[in-house]
Amino acid sequence: MSQPRQLHLFASGSARAARLWRHPGIHNDTPSLRRELIEKAHIAEKAKFDGMFFADVHNYGPRDTWGYKLPEDFEPFTTAAALSFVTERLGLAITGSTTLQAPYHVARQLLSLDHLNGGRTGWNVVTSFSQAAADNIGAQPLASHDERYAMADEALDVVKKLWDSWDDDTIIEDRKSGVFQDVDKIYVPDHHGAYYDAKGPIGARRSPQGQPVIFQAGSSPTGSAFAARHAEVIFTAHGAVDQAVAFADQVQKTALAAGRPRRPLITPALQVTVGSTDAEAKAAEREVYEYFSPEFQARWLLEFEIDVTHAPLDGPVPESAFPDATSGHQTALAGYRKLAAESSTVREFLFRTGSHWGARSTGSAEQIADTIQDWFESGAIDGFVVGTSGLPGQLRAFAEQVVPLLQERGLFRREYTGHTLRDHLGLEAPINRNRVS
Repeated sequence: MSQPRQLHLFASGSARAARLWRHPGIHNDTPSLRRELIEKAHIAEKAKFDGMFFADVHNYGPRDTWGYKLPEDFEPFTTAAALSFVTERLGLAITGSTTLQAPYHVARQLLSLDHLNGGRTGWNVVTSFSQAAADNIGAQPLASHDERYAMADEALDVVKKLWDSWDDDTIIEDRKSGVFQDVDKIYVPDHHGAYYDAKGPIGARRSPQGQPVIFQAGSSPTGSAFAARHAEVIFTAHGAVDQAVAFADQVQKTALAAGRPRRPLITPALQVTVGSTDAEAKAAEREVYEYFSPEFQARWLLEFEIDVTHAPLDGPVPESAFPDATSGHQTALAGYRKLAAESSTVREFLFRTGSHWGARSTGSAEQIADTIQDWFESGAIDGFVVGTSGLPGQLRAFAEQVVPLLQERGLFRREYTGHTLRDHLGLEAPINRNRVS
């Protein structure tokens, strides 16, 4: 008898909401930030979350935002490595760019981390869209949107070849002869492609989980097609269940057409504000509104080619704020257009951009659990990447009030049944490509 579907939950690894540093309950020194990250990981692991999800960019944002934001911009590979040593089961999904990071370096970093944490690593594959990020590494002008996905196709192939450099039984450790490994089972990829060259091999045995789990976060037509071919988990953002159902249906069709037996898992963003009552939750949301910075949000949106910096805050969002087209982040642009259409003022639009364009749920634990159950049972999603407003105590409130309700309803695990991220997600370990005839 097949087991019933189970939710998958990830905590957002974002260190702190930039708009809330003025809140009196938040401490802005580096030691406090470090403690908060460790506390967040402990809360998520105690609640049996699948993992933490770390987004990333390769630049500090538009200059006009600098005066409003915190200086800490911790690099996710380093952050996840640090958290590996204060957790035992929690997965760690890290964003890495196929546009700005060499496949060999990404492959080596992720595989090293996967060995250090016992097979709990995931790679969120992104195609960077910011020219400012490219400028930080001396890159030429960025390729077009679709070409960046062609680069990602090849980069992912190179990384997987490198991960399969060692067979599962390469290590023989013959102390008598002094031979540690069978060199006939060490494979040299010697890749020479349209975009990348990498000889290899990587000097590391195969991952404890076969390979790190592949996440992907694009929802444009090209990005969705890439995810349907390659991703094991898709991170996306949809504000309504019907949008999520349509997206899941399309991914299912594309995955089947690509020869995959089933679609990837889908875990969109969900921002929650939890209260013991609905009134308390709404009061918390008003508190967030009090401390958010419209000046920061307006300038931050310049990164996406959206300009409302001169628009009256209490007036409507002008159509002229949006570019006619972009070769940048198409998913973001479409999402923000939708938010603007749903917002009565620029101020409301800017406040809502703080939670991006994904799903939101504000209310009592019961209300939030109902929302999650409705989305899950629609078949559109397999779980959520849970983010909070940045108010102190919100992730703990979700873990201690909402998660037990999901467990009581039989929707979420009470205990971990495995140790690797693949175990948590119910994913099989990939077979080494060098063993496939």
